[in-house]
Amino acid sequence: MSHAAQFETTLDSVPGTWERPAKERRWDLAFVGLLFYLVVEYTRLGAMYPVLVPLQIGKIAVALGIIGWILAPRGIARRPLAVLWMDRWLLLFLFTLLFVTLLAVHSDRAWTGFFDILRWLVIYFLITRVLTNGWRLRVFLLLLLLLNLKMAQFVVRSYFTLLAAGVPGWALAKFGVGAGSTGFFANAADFGVGMCIIFPVAGYLFFARESKLIRMLLFASALTFLAAILVCGSRGALVGALASGAAALLRNPRKSAALMMLVIVIVGVVYFLPEASKDRVESGMNWQQDGTASHRIYLWKQGLKMFQDHPIFGVGPHNYPIVRFEHYNENDPHPGPFVSHSVYIEALTELGLIGLVPLIVLFILFFRLNALTRKQILATDPAGKQNFFYCLALGLDLGMIGFMASAAFVSVLYYPHIWLLLGLSASLHTVAVQSSRAAVPEQSPVRETFKEELLVSTTR
Repeated sequence: MSHAAQFETTLDSVPGTWERPAKERRWDLAFVGLLFYLVVEYTRLGAMYPVLVPLQIGKIAVALGIIGWILAPRGIARRPLAVLWMDRWLLLFLFTLLFVTLLAVHSDRAWTGFFDILRWLVIYFLITRVLTNGWRLRVFLLLLLLLNLKMAQFVVRSYFTLLAAGVPGWALAKFGVGAGSTGFFANAADFGVGMCIIFPVAGYLFFARESKLIRMLLFASALTFLAAILVCGSRGALVGALASGAAALLRNPRKSAALMMLVIVIVGVVYFLPEASKDRVESGMNWQQDGTASHRIYLWKQGLKMFQDHPIFGVGPHNYPIVRFEHYNENDPHPGPFVSHSVYIEALTELGLIGLVPLIVLFILFFRLNALTRKQILATDPAGKQNFFYCLALGLDLGMIGFMASAAFVSVLYYPHIWLLLGLSASLHTVAVQSSRAAVPEQSPVRETFKEELLVSTTR
């Protein structure tokens, strides 16, 4: 029997491979552990309550998720082919990361970066193996939305509280308003990147076919996220918000949802952006006279020199600050081991081409996977453009664009943003494939077309 015939026989004889189980599995230890980890990571419980630091509650949450996944019955015998490709390239990226770590200039710093990425890949693994039905994915998104909403409203309140206390607006615009704890949201620029991801996701989900209560929550959340972007003091976050709004309009020029998103962002920037922040934006346009902007340009130029000297293997994870300080600090206006202040310079210098290529492929696979998800939904639901998961796939695209634009000014390669987006995209595609297969009759043309596409992909 040929390979293609074997595959077709397997596809037809094992319904669990592609079809949704009769009863969706909801609560179990793996799902609880994943949600618990999300709470720990986004609230920084260890920073808020130092007594919890020795307990390593983040590691406990991950361990619960892994143990729960091992003990849980398998609901899917085979993962969608497009998701398998994402897994393979992530594994290749991990191997290249290990290789550049072994060759790093400062191995102690490099191993810290390696284990940072490894931690996020474990979270990606849990997301894609645990969020395998629509109910779980919705609950996870709701919690993610509420945790970001908590931080966003805190930043907005902090801004006005500090203004009322007499802190000048120029100081808030220059030094920023972070989320108040240690970690990847304490810094205003890092916080702004996170808001640029969640803002378009919430904004596009508002146009999904959902209850009025859910849509009101999404609309209020999107406005709060935008308000936090406007007052946090990050110029990169403004660029990210405008980029996601412009991308929405360019992709769907006739869709009212895209136009409304862009209009809301523009109105917010024109009428609600603090005057001090407007002055900083204007100052950034003339970067030669702006101290912060000119120093970042200097760091980028030094990073390009570093890449020219180490083009293949880079200098190793987390090595840019110390290597630049040691060897590329000529005419430095602010001597010190500064980060590169750009995720692209960070990746170029620290991973080299051997790590950069699989990272670029992962970005391409992300957008391709979301496109396949939308195609899958439209194949079984003629009104699918208002489907919750269809809107989520678009929102994830815009969230990644917001990240790519804002992260051009921030070093966030070792933060959770990229890996969370990849995990949600893979999980969403798995849910869409299951739902569409369960909704299509066994002998329908759509099912046969889908089977033929799978056969072609497998036999190549």
